Amino acid sequence: MSYLTDIPKELQEQKQWVCAWENSKCPMRADEITAASSSDPETWCDFETAVKSVESENYDYIGYVFADNGYVGIDIDAGFEEGILTPLAVDIIRHCKSYTEKSKSGRGVHIILKGTLPFSGKNNLSGVEIYKSRRFFITTGKQMLYKEIIENQSAIDYVIQKYFSSVRSSRGKPIVEKI
Repeated sequence: MSYLTDIPKELQEQKQWVCAWENSKCPMRADEITAASSSDPETWCDFETAVKSVESENYDYIGYVFADNGYVGIDIDAGFEEGILTPLAVDIIRHCKSYTEKSKSGRGVHIILKGTLPFSGKNNLSGVEIYKSRRFFITTGKQMLYKEIIENQSAIDYVIQKYFSSVRSSRGKPIVEKI
């Protein structure tokens, strides 16, 4: 629990928090034991409520919901191999230079930076996802390398061009438009 306070204050100040159980990717309302929606702000809460819900053992994790408000999240599923950053993770982290944390599994990496996307989110089906809305990251606060969230549109553009030239939507449907 001690790492949660290391989550950047600017995220903590937003009412975009949900909770989750250990073996689930479903967002849950922190203020009651029921499902939340990554697209319905009425089901989100403040950071303190989410943390208290985990501390009282109602849930195992807290999660930040992306709400198309200038924050972009990059999820690298295989960020580590045998405890060492993968070349994929090194490449993306090196370009982004923004808040980076280990995922709950300890094998993945989350990066949060400021900027925008020409779409709500995509999964390249090769271990990299990028979102600006309608998704949430289970957050750990286990910071790596970069502790502050910065504006870096050029890095977002780089990631889109290099890793999302042939992509699918966040629901797995093929995308035909050009990026």
